[in-house]
Parts: sequence; structure tokens; C-alpha cells
Amino acid sequence: MVKKRNAPSGGFGAGSSSKMRKTANATKFYAVQKGREPGVYSNYDECQAQTTGFPGAKFKSFLTREDAQAYVAGHENPSADRDRPKFYAVAVGHVPGIYHTWDETQPQVTEVAGPKHKRFNTQADAEDFIRQNASPETCRSLGISLEKTQEYTGAAFEPVEAFTKKVKAEPTRRPKAAPKAAPRAEPHHENNGNVLTIWTDGSSLANGQAGSRAGLGVYFGPNDERNLAERLPGELQTNQRAELMAILRALEIAPSTQDVEIVSDSQYSIKCVTQWGPGWERNGWKNAAGGPIKNQDIVSSVLARIKARDAAGSKTSFQWVKGHASDFGNHRADDLANEGARKPPVP
Repeated sequence: MVKKRNAPSGGFGAGSSSKMRKTANATKFYAVQKGREPGVYSNYDECQAQTTGFPGAKFKSFLTREDAQAYVAGHENPSADRDRPKFYAVAVGHVPGIYHTWDETQPQVTEVAGPKHKRFNTQADAEDFIRQNASPETCRSLGISLEKTQEYTGAAFEPVEAFTKKVKAEPTRRPKAAPKAAPRAEPHHENNGNVLTIWTDGSSLANGQAGSRAGLGVYFGPNDERNLAERLPGELQTNQRAELMAILRALEIAPSTQDVEIVSDSQYSIKCVTQWGPGWERNGWKNAAGGPIKNQDIVSSVLARIKARDAAGSKTSFQWVKGHASDFGNHRADDLANEGARKPPVP
């Protein structure tokens, strides 16, 4: 008779079951990138309620809230983005220089009048930003020559975004007699008839974490006195609330008798006020699972403004643009939102 041999202690059988138990017990965060209400949920039932029956639903589970929030923001591989080297250039701040983390950078630009700072993929681009925006004395104190060593690639990111999209680095080959890049100019925006175009954006420092600070930006055009940078009021300082509040403030400022086009990089906000909101309102402000609607207070206020404008015979339309891309108005609204996030809290 052949005797069965027991697996040795600590062998495959024991180790495998232990690993399975650890994985099963690990806390998971369910990120809904495309669903009824995109966001991060703490259990699968909540996630399922947002995705079941939703066309093209897109969701994933993660072991950290940070990666889950990055996925909701559009990052397919959050860990890879997080591991990429970062260069934060502070041209105007308490202590100008190049930093490698936002935690180091933030104190240098907080409560500074007119701070100038951006995040880059390379040291060279960070130095060029300082060279273009700082005083000659600052450049000399940092050991940065006043003559550019290469053309500025523009591969920059605003540092206050909780998550940023990857940008392919420019090749390092030397261009043949490349002319110097001209400064980015204000766009000449053609309005259709009497349509007023307004860019809106929201920002939240440390979005989703304790101590977050959110702001909103509304941009009407160059040197327009209606341009707005405000701190998001209230205790909830989230990026989504800031995006929605920026739209509400734009509609509050715009003449009720003029057609308006709101340009935003927030698909969530646009869908809230054009697709989901009317349905939520008809359903007594309950989602498909019977739960309350996030940010209902702002969404309902925006819908009320749109109805009032409809009654006055004015059209209200929305246009989505990719954030941190080539749309100048979106960049300016983002700058204003970042400025607003650094202002004192508002009840």
C-alpha cells in the first residue's frame, strides 16, 4: 500500500491558502469610471448599482483609494503614473526652485500673491519654465543660466490636480534651425450670433482626503471683469462639487436673456445637468438603488437656472473639452480654480 505524503509545513498548500485569505480580507475600493454616478465605492453592491444596465459601463477594483480615484479621473494604469518622476517648478513663491513632490511644493505657493508654478516630466522643462517666469536674480541664485539650452516642449501639468494624464515626452534630438516658440496667445473665439461662451473648471487639493481644499474658476475672456476665482463653500471640498459650482456661478453671472455655451472638461458635471439630473428630479432625487443623489443641492440649482433661462427664451448648451490640452479658455479656468482653492475657507 502506498502511503500519501503530507505537504511539508510552509509548502505550496499552506502558503497558497494563507495568501488567498489575505487577499480575500484586503480592503477594496471600487472605482466607477463610466456609470450612473462615477466615483469610488466601498463595496461591490454599490458599484453594481451604478453599472448594471448602464451602456458601456467601466469599473475596476483597487487596493488603494488613491489608485481608485485616479482610475475614475481617466487613468487606466494609476500605479505607472504615480511612479513617473515629477519636477515641480516654482518660479514665484516663498522659496523658488525645483521640487520633486507636491507636499514639498504646496507650502512654497500657498498664500502667495500671483504664484507661478507647474509640474513637468523633465528637469530641463522645469528649468525653462523658471527661466521664462522668474526674475534674473532668482535664476542666478538657483544656478539656472539665463540662456535656454533647449526649446521648451510644453510637457507640463498643473500640480494641484489630484491626478494628471500621461503626456508623451518630446524626443531629445536637436531640431534643424527650429524657430523659437512664440508665447501662447489669447484665442480669437468666434461666437455664433449672440452666444456667450464661458469656460468653467474646478480644482481640489488632496481631493478625497482629510484637509482637502477646493476652488472654482469661471473664465469669460481676456481681462473680463466677470472672470471668477472662488473657494468652494461648505465642508465638502471635492473636485466634483467644485466643477458643478463653477457651472452654477457662470449661469448666475451670465445675462438671463443671452444664449450661453458652457465649456467644461468635466463629463460628470455636464451629464449631471443634461442627462441624469432631469431623471433624478422626476424620480424624487433618488438613484437607481433608491439612495440619495450626490451633490443634489448644486445640480438642482443648476437645473433651476436652466429652466429660468428657458422661460426667458435663452438657450443653454454645454461643450466638453479635454482637460490640460490645447484649449486656452480651459487652461485659464483651471488657473482660476487653482487660485480659488488657495483662498480662505467659506462657510
